[in-house]
Amino acid sequence: MRDVAVVGYAQRQTAEFDGSPTMVEVLVPIFQELYEKTGLAKGDIGFWCSGSSDYLAGRSFSFVQSVDAIGALPPVNESHVEMDAAWALYEAWLKIQTGEVDTALVYGFGKASAGTLRRTMTLQLDPYTMTPLWPDTVSLAGLQARQGIDAGLWSEQDMAEVAQRSLTDAEGNEHAVRKGGSSVEELLDRPLYADPLRKHDIAPVTDGAAAIVLAAGDVARRVHERPAWITGLAHRIDPLHLGARNLTEAPSVRRAAADLDLEGCRSQNCTRPSPTRS
Repeated sequence: MRDVAVVGYAQRQTAEFDGSPTMVEVLVPIFQELYEKTGLAKGDIGFWCSGSSDYLAGRSFSFVQSVDAIGALPPVNESHVEMDAAWALYEAWLKIQTGEVDTALVYGFGKASAGTLRRTMTLQLDPYTMTPLWPDTVSLAGLQARQGIDAGLWSEQDMAEVAQRSLTDAEGNEHAVRKGGSSVEELLDRPLYADPLRKHDIAPVTDGAAAIVLAAGDVARRVHERPAWITGLAHRIDPLHLGARNLTEAPSVRRAAADLDLEGCRSQNCTRPSPTRS
């Protein structure tokens, strides 16, 4: 196994929907920022991998246009996954593990404002049993939150405390769409939006992109004096159907963490398990 690390990261997002910018316009300055942060040039990137969803863009093969942000010359080694950028990162990590390349640039992007997000996301559910009911994302989140409250796992007070803490932390993040300014009591006084959710419990619709640079071994050490080494990867999924599992739990996260058990491996000098999928 090769040592692989994150040596650069950049992001952009906006909640102002005026029909612009395009994803190319968003990605170009992100790539430029990464070149400046890492000291690498386009020709130094051995592999490019993107993650996006045609559901969000509202057209098929939408990622092809975004490839224009890389530039036509010189030609590049490029791939795309119709999923999020975490999956693209896994593909890039595997590419480096093969020894074919030493560096990779991974980017994820989405233009959710191009359609009605709550409706388009429903199309990713089971087309026979779920999609005809049109249970949008906010309604499903409300069902999940209500199950947790009824089971005594959390309360509306707990949810407000999480939101308040996140809004406060966001004050130091220039890319945050929502930031502090409200107490827990003020948040709880706000009207319900989708019982038991209030608007601060629901993620805002945003357009944006994020990108990272991966590098192996000595390349990573040369690019950054303190690379963020990836010590393990594991990925699992949960059943798609709402009635197939308890919505208050995420068994996939628990199983993926058990696959890694990083702290135990470091202390016992054991062999890390390979990434798995179910």
